[in-house]
Amino acid sequence: MKKDVLVIEDDDDIRYLVALILESAFYEVRTGASAKDLDAALEVKRPDIIILDIMLPDGNGIDLCKQIKKNSSTSHIPVILMSAHQFDNIADPCAEAFINKPFSIDEIITTVKQVS
Repeated sequence: MKKDVLVIEDDDDIRYLVALILESAFYEVRTGASAKDLDAALEVKRPDIIILDIMLPDGNGIDLCKQIKKNSSTSHIPVILMSAHQFDNIADPCAEAFINKPFSIDEIITTVKQVS
């Protein structure tokens, strides 16, 4: 059974690329562009992994990650934060991993495999 990965990224090109990379590695991928999309996707089906951009138009990915981890129905889901900005203190306990943009194909696949 394929693992279900939810990718929340506001940049259309990056969202498409991450989905393409993961689909080629045999993951089931759902996508969204906002915090609102994240909430809607979580109501429909709980993913196995969430890749979450930190800077969204309607929310902060770190805050959203903390909300995911505080909710008993989603706290078990591994979260990978992603950003073009370097964060010195990204060792926040909410996320299992961090991906810097720009990223390599191998980095996406390896990071998803490590948290699954």
